Amino acid sequence: MNIIIKELSDDLFLATAKMITELINYHRKLNNAPKKYWQTDEQSKETLQSWREGGTVYNIFLDNEPVGFFYVRFGGQNVAWLEDIFILEQYRGNGIGKFAMQKLDELMFKKKVVAMVVDVIPRNTNAIKLYRECGFDHLNLIQLRKNYDKKSDKNDDIELLGFNFKKY
Repeated sequence: MNIIIKELSDDLFLATAKMITELINYHRKLNNAPKKYWQTDEQSKETLQSWREGGTVYNIFLDNEPVGFFYVRFGGQNVAWLEDIFILEQYRGNGIGKFAMQKLDELMFKKKVVAMVVDVIPRNTNAIKLYRECGFDHLNLIQLRKNYDKKSDKNDDIELLGFNFKKY
């Protein structure tokens, strides 16, 4: 499998923005968000522009065809934040994400990054599985949520560090 990653070029801006729309709306769907909160391609263009200003966007290529992207922010103490990774749906389940993460690891070593942090929605078990398989094995931060609109409550329970929570 010939996987390479390259920093976003201007000629892939629109294609990458469309991938952002797909990614964000996948998350909206996971959380049962009403359609009025779903992202448009125009909003994704703005998102991508702000990402370029606040970090680095890398396209993922399979045999010279763009099939996904990473968005990485770099912070103090040589720490990086993997804000997003996305693989087009028709390419998922073939190990591309794993291979791309290996390429990202190589790049982070070259940049002398000492740690990478990623946030993941607890319902996104596929992402959690990928991150675990790619070496993310330290629990860094726990984010808690309080719903005022009880329609947002979930039924799935999860136990963490001796506490019970609803899995959002």
